[in-house]
Amino acid sequence: MNKQEYMEQLKKRLRRLPKEDFERAVEYFEEYFAEAGAAHEAEAIEDLGSPKEAAEQIIRDMALDYSEEPVKNVKGGFHGLWVAFLALCAAPLALPLMLAGVCVAASVLIVVLAVMFAILVVGACSVLSGPVTLIAGFTVAWKSIPVFITCVGIGFMFTGLGAMLTYGMYQLCRKFLSWSLQTFARMLRGGRKV
Repeated sequence: MNKQEYMEQLKKRLRRLPKEDFERAVEYFEEYFAEAGAAHEAEAIEDLGSPKEAAEQIIRDMALDYSEEPVKNVKGGFHGLWVAFLALCAAPLALPLMLAGVCVAASVLIVVLAVMFAILVVGACSVLSGPVTLIAGFTVAWKSIPVFITCVGIGFMFTGLGAMLTYGMYQLCRKFLSWSLQTFARMLRGGRKV
């Protein structure tokens, strides 16, 4: 492929851009080839990548530029929307991969919260079963002292371990949810600290 073929393919892929952006992009590539010179034309093409890759990169860069600029008028807003739409069309794999990543992250979050909730329920059940075991021990106290002592010991153990587990999981859930919300807010703000 020579410079002429490369530029024709590039122009074909960029033809839907607004006129000013199209001209600016074509001018950039013309200058790039002019600086490289005819002797280094093949190297310049290799550095730029295929016309498809170059066009997709230009559209993505323009979409990012327009997303950071405040809209000055309605025409500028439509112009930015059009470039953003073209960026979405230029990267057909990016959107499904991003959605898959969000789904995986949400699934992991749900699983972690479900496990924490299950452990919290186990702790609460242990706290509730402790007094029941104590009462059961007192009902058999006159029949068998060893059973009474065993039931009292297990009742106190369940109550203590359950209370410790319930409080610990409550604190862990609070910290995890706080961390999750801060991380999500940081992602929405583009990596800046909240």
